[in-house]
Amino acid sequence: MNCCKQLLGRSSNSRKSTSAISVLLRSKRQYENATGRLIHSAVNELSNDDVENLAFKLQTDGFVATASPFLGREECTEIKGEFHKLFRGEFETGIYPDEWHYREGISLPNVTREICNSWKSSSLIASVVLNQDLGRFVSELMGWESVRLAQDDVIWKVPCRHTEVMEDGGDNDNDNDGVDSTVGYHQDSAYISTQFEPYDNNSVTVWFALDDVYEHSGCLEYASASHRWPLCHGQQEVNNTIENDNDDNNNDDSSTSHSTSASFHSSDASSYRDLLKDAASNVGIKDNKIKELLQRVPVKMGHAVIHHQDVWHGSGPNKSQHHRRALVAHYLRGDIRFRSDNREKTPGSGPWGSSSYIYGRYKKHGSNDVDESFFPIVFAQPNSEENRTGWIDVYTERHNGNKGDR
Repeated sequence: MNCCKQLLGRSSNSRKSTSAISVLLRSKRQYENATGRLIHSAVNELSNDDVENLAFKLQTDGFVATASPFLGREECTEIKGEFHKLFRGEFETGIYPDEWHYREGISLPNVTREICNSWKSSSLIASVVLNQDLGRFVSELMGWESVRLAQDDVIWKVPCRHTEVMEDGGDNDNDNDGVDSTVGYHQDSAYISTQFEPYDNNSVTVWFALDDVYEHSGCLEYASASHRWPLCHGQQEVNNTIENDNDDNNNDDSSTSHSTSASFHSSDASSYRDLLKDAASNVGIKDNKIKELLQRVPVKMGHAVIHHQDVWHGSGPNKSQHHRRALVAHYLRGDIRFRSDNREKTPGSGPWGSSSYIYGRYKKHGSNDVDESFFPIVFAQPNSEENRTGWIDVYTERHNGNKGDR
């Protein structure tokens, strides 16, 4: 316990249960419960030792996969059905998401499809990423008194079109189909943590597998312990803010296309590790040693992978005959503020200073306060100065009805 407190600044107000490291799925019936109920069970069946083990591995390696599911099969199936609606532009709430990468009939068919902040467009997605028990889990894991949602992502890698690619994971060196479904290596902190202060330990990512994910279907990859390397956000921040007029692989008609960067939507399987190689070189690691650091993390449907804000990660192409879909939630500690920007403002930057494409639009003129309308507080400990955002439960009831999952 003391070790984890030192590592992650954990609160002394530990409760009986909160880690996903050794949740036991007691019965098949748990898969059939309403959205959020399995999360509730998973969180409440976990011990302090579980949380500490999970926190220790997160701090040591920069990532950890849960041993048992947080989402059930029916939940995953329902969420995947929502993916189809979202990418067709069918937004239940009438609100557009912040980013929408992939247009049916316009974008290339085999690129990685992504939508950011679909919780604003779908109460189903909101019922997962704004789940209070999930927020409580993150609070205990990270030692935060309160937890905000920074953003969500829905990620979809479609199957390889070549039927001869085998399900046993065998690679065909002459098969280049699916290479556009890679996700380039990056640090989430370059897009999220750098926008807020205090910086250290201010965000964490929870990645939910909605399908069984294998190495050959493009599972997550990590450079183990790379979160302890000296930070090098420079090129990532540039990629995150500059206009990219040649982003033909994602959207030709979208106003959001300029936020797409080479460090995320990589063009092919040969380049998605390029930024990792640069970062490794900066700490004296040669190219021929990088593979020794890489760890692929295949997971089963409903399981989660949790990773540190500064760990380098990406994913290879989907060479399988199955879809590879994920729902991702990025969380912030609840007491963060937009960073004070003391850098010289560029011409035309306006009075708000400089910030990223997604987050800059929500920075108030003359204030560093973070608005709960856009960064809702998912969970707050009793001793916190913050409270769970009041409108969340009413909003998510649009999906949950009277199922009473909280």
